[in-house]
Amino acid sequence: MPPGLEQAIDRGLFFLQKQQRADGSFKAAGPPSAITGLAILAYLSAGHTPDVGKYGLTVRNAIDYLVNYRTEDGYFGHDGGRMYGHCIATIAMAQIHGTELDEIQRRKVRLALEKAIKVIISAQDVGKDGNSAGGWRYERNSTDSDLSVTTWCILALHACRDAGIGVPRDAMGRALRYVLRCYRAQQGGFAYTVGGQVYSSITAAGLLDLYLLDASERDEAGEAARFIAQHPIRADMAHFQCALYYTVLGAMHAGDESWPRVWRNAWEQLLPMQSKDDGSWPARRDEVGGDGAAACFYPTAMSVLTLTIPLRLLPVYER
Repeated sequence: MPPGLEQAIDRGLFFLQKQQRADGSFKAAGPPSAITGLAILAYLSAGHTPDVGKYGLTVRNAIDYLVNYRTEDGYFGHDGGRMYGHCIATIAMAQIHGTELDEIQRRKVRLALEKAIKVIISAQDVGKDGNSAGGWRYERNSTDSDLSVTTWCILALHACRDAGIGVPRDAMGRALRYVLRCYRAQQGGFAYTVGGQVYSSITAAGLLDLYLLDASERDEAGEAARFIAQHPIRADMAHFQCALYYTVLGAMHAGDESWPRVWRNAWEQLLPMQSKDDGSWPARRDEVGGDGAAACFYPTAMSVLTLTIPLRLLPVYER
């Protein structure tokens, strides 16, 4: 662990706390349900659970916001977050489930998860062509798929399964077949869509998927781990925060020689970027729009999530 890591994480969480509204959501650029879900995951990933410690009330209010999110069909993406937002909120709720001590609230969380699972499964069941079958895309009725949205859906299904929510075995098998179709053997990595260009961030997403889908013994996993170690994420790359998160999480699951290189590359970039004034991380126009603190919320939440990965406090991080 690098010097100053714990302090950086705490300063980031304090910045997030200052943006919370009275209803539990946050003043941030982006869909409220997804942003609130990211905040919950950031706090849980650093060991802060509802009602306990200096961030306990912050976590509790954020949970209340998601639990009370008005949607009869269980879809968290109605506010513009689409399937990305839906999966982020679902993962947050699934990770909450094991920390929620209030029985009434726990039942509400479980009901929300059962509805959320149905949304993900029905989105996979939409008629798609052979290359896209088994995956997911931005909209729940999309007829194509990409590996980035698919990875968040797989994370959500895995988190729900860990929380004791039934996940059809066939859904995981179909997802694995889609992930493998995105692999490009010549480059030794994964593409965003079947037959597309290979990127380090998407290769890390594919690597993570293989671990979550119990396929880590396949040759593709070893090749992908080598690829992300040899092609590090840099701050001038598109979607830097999300790409860094994918690669660190993928390398952590691989646990081989790729891990120390990928982890060092992440913290050596993230720690100097943090604002010395308010603890936030700078916004980028290619990730979330907006100005001021609202624009800095997403990169700050993602930076905290990335820096807390080696703590392995979120159940979904477990191999």
